Order: sequence, then structure tokens, then C-alpha cells
Amino acid sequence: MKWLHQILFLLLLTSAAASCKKFLNVEPADRTGSSSFWKTREDVEAAVINCYGFLFQKFNDFNSPVIPAVGDMRCGGINGSVASGQLGQGFYTLSQNDLSNTTNLGVPERYHLNDIDDWGPYFESIANCNITLAEIEKMKTLSDAEKKRYVAEVKFVRAFTYFYICRLYGDVPFYTEPYDKTPRPRTSFITIFNTLIAELDGVKEDLPWTATNPSDLGVRACRASVYTLIAHMNMWLAGFDKANQTKYWKDAAEKCVAVKNSGAFELLPIEETKRIFKGKTKESIFEFELNRNFGNTSLYVNLGQWMTHSPIVDYAASDLYFVRSLMERIYPPNLPDKRRDTWFYLPYANNQTFMFLKQINVADPTGYWSFEDNLMVFRYADVLLLGAEALANLGTDDSEAISLLNIVRTRAGTPLFIAGAEDLKDAVFWERQKELIGEGHRWYDFVRTGRVMDPNQIITSLTQDQFDRGAWTWPIDAKARQNNPEIVLNLYWVR
Repeated sequence: MKWLHQILFLLLLTSAAASCKKFLNVEPADRTGSSSFWKTREDVEAAVINCYGFLFQKFNDFNSPVIPAVGDMRCGGINGSVASGQLGQGFYTLSQNDLSNTTNLGVPERYHLNDIDDWGPYFESIANCNITLAEIEKMKTLSDAEKKRYVAEVKFVRAFTYFYICRLYGDVPFYTEPYDKTPRPRTSFITIFNTLIAELDGVKEDLPWTATNPSDLGVRACRASVYTLIAHMNMWLAGFDKANQTKYWKDAAEKCVAVKNSGAFELLPIEETKRIFKGKTKESIFEFELNRNFGNTSLYVNLGQWMTHSPIVDYAASDLYFVRSLMERIYPPNLPDKRRDTWFYLPYANNQTFMFLKQINVADPTGYWSFEDNLMVFRYADVLLLGAEALANLGTDDSEAISLLNIVRTRAGTPLFIAGAEDLKDAVFWERQKELIGEGHRWYDFVRTGRVMDPNQIITSLTQDQFDRGAWTWPIDAKARQNNPEIVLNLYWVR
């Protein structure tokens, strides 16, 4: 089912209206707010698909590199022609975690780094989910099983949206009712995540482990994506609600092991990297589809855009590269690793001959090069390593943690973990750095584990005082207060 067509159609219908929306003053961005719309199963299908569409539009809107900017670039260790040139001063500023320097972050304007501080589009997505959930419950033309499946899908999208913005901004207003425009203060993300985990636990069995339709594989919610989201929220909670860490780790471990035991997923050979990141494989848990056949590709939204050159794209040198010290830390030169050898060209070059080859499904190698790698959110390797981390933290079954870790290492062709030879917790953490580089996880892993405060582990380290004052968050645009005076901005970034 080429459901991306429907997303694009609905978004095109309302792009003019959506562009002038005020924060949380949400009129539905398509026909879903009209009583004449909710008549058939096809109406419900279109509305549910549009819930994904709102979020996809934010991640791919105006070609803003939201996912790599906040998930990878903030960790530092990026250099290139952007360091001093007009091409992209914003990236260098971002790699210094200097988010108060809004002047530099805006250079050049086409990368829209300053737009990341606008949380309004995420709340449009949430509002659309709330409306859709309310209307589905009223539908008479759906079977009970269909209704449960659609509700579970939309609750996943809503929960993921909150998960993403809470990791980005910290506490946020919490809205779950349709057409609710009440100005609300920011709610603790600990409360939000616990509420959402309970909600997802109630609907997780209403979806199959993985999509039965191959065209939906990875791009629509399934039981595995719900389990994975719950596990991620638990691991984030464990980093901030330390009094209840054991409960969170236990639930995360159980969810990740359940995904493994489902038998629905597997790791593809590293040599099939292009297929993995084109998406819709047995490694896919949740991703956003990009496909030139649907007139839909990405520009400036993944690291491949700036970290490749000829013959991948028609350009003499990469704009950006990971510095040698970072590459040597993540991929020690003396250890074999298929990921390093497959995903990088001249990994230790420390100059613009370097290339990052993880995301190289290029739709147009000329001009403003466009890519069609799917926007990866959750992969099976991520689930295995998250489960290994939770089990290692629990300390009750290191053998299972080691088993999960070694599944990933076996695929990577790197030495297996042997108890006593390495620290298990460190090994799992750095395996996530190796495996998930460029996919928007690294900064969040540093934050939730507290390793962001260790200058020996991250280039853009924070002090305990900075962390406590919210330096791990992203700034919030002051316009968030225009229609909601209850909002307090992230004061660390207010200058």
C-alpha cells in the first residue's frame, strides 16, 4: 500500500493553513475535524496515516536536520569546511554545544537549525492524534479488532511524539483530550512517561509483532515498535528517577527480550547496509519512509548529505567529517570491525577526504543532492543493545546481557565479549556508539546515562551544575509563551 501518497496529499491540502497556526491553537490540519469526514473505514485509514504524516513532516520539513543535529552533532567531534566558512557555521557551533549562539546557528539559513526550538509542530501532531482517537471511538463501521488496532497505532504515534520532545526540551505541557486549548504549564516528563507506558501496556497486544503487509514493514506501528518505545522510555526514566531504577530496567529488559523472542526480526549482513537503510527489512522496527517513486526524498536531513563526496555525490570533498580522536575512540584501529570498514571511507583521515557511507541511497547525486534512506527511529540492533544495557544494569543475568551484546558484535565481525576481559556496562554503551552512529541516539544515550558529564567520554561534556540547570535540553522558542503564559522557557539557554 503506497500510503505515503495519502500523507502527501493530505498535507498539500492544508499546507497554507498549517503555516500560520499558533501554538496549540489547533484547527485540524485536514478533514479530520469535520463530522462529514468520519464515515468509512477509508476515512479512518487516511486519518491514522495522517498522524504519522504530521510527525514525518516535522522531521523532513524545510530540510531541517533535526535527527542528526540533536542526536549526533551535539556530541562534538565534527569538523570541516563549515568551521569557518559561510557554508555551515551553524554545524560547527552545534558541535560545540553552543546553543545560545543563535546568530551562528542560523548560518546558513537553509539548514534551519534555529527552527528546532519551535515545538509547535509537535503539538499539532499531538492534537491531531487526540482528535483521531476520539473520533475512532465513535465509529460504527469498524469491527472491535479494527478499532483496537487503529487506537493502538495512534497511541504509539502520540507517545513517540511526547518521548521525542521530552528528550529534546525536558518537561512539556501534557495534552490527551481532543480540542483542548487550555493553557497548561509544563508537566514533569517523569509523570508523562509513566502515564504513557501504562497506556501503551494496555494496547500493545492489539497489534501484530510485525506488519503482515510488506509495504507497511517498519513504517507503521507494530507490537515490536510499541515494546521498543516502552523500553526506551524506561531507560530514560532510569537515568532521572534513580529511586525507581530497578523497576525501569526490569521492564525495559523484559520488553527487549520479548522482541527478540518473537522471532520476527533479524540482523542483516553489514554488507547489505544500503538495503538496511533503504528500510522495510527484517531489521526494521520503526522508520519513516523516503521514496523517490512517491516524489519524496530528503535534503539536509541525514549526515550522508555533508559527509560524502565523489563518486557518491558530485562533489570534490565532504563538507563535514568526524575528527580522528572521536573515530579512534569509537572504532579502535587495532580491532577488526565491519561497520568501520563498510560505513566509512578513510575513517581516520581527519580531513575532508573522509566519508560516512551508512546513508548513501542517493536519489540525485547532482546539484542539491537528495537521498532516500529511510529516517531510522528504531532498529533491531538498537533493541538488542538496549536490552543488554538494562540487563547489565540489573546485574542479575549477565549471561543474557552478554548474549544480546554478542549478537550485534558477531554481525559486526568484531571480538566477542568475554566476561572479565571488559566492563560489561562500558562495553554495551560503546557498542551502541559504534552501531547507532548517525541515527540520532548518541547524545541521548550520553544524557540518560550521565556520561555526558564525563569529559573523558564525550567531547561536549557538561558539568553537574550545567546538567542540573538544563544544559542537556534544547532551547524553546519564546513564541511558545504567546498563547500560553503558563510556559517557562528552558532558562539555561535564555540570554
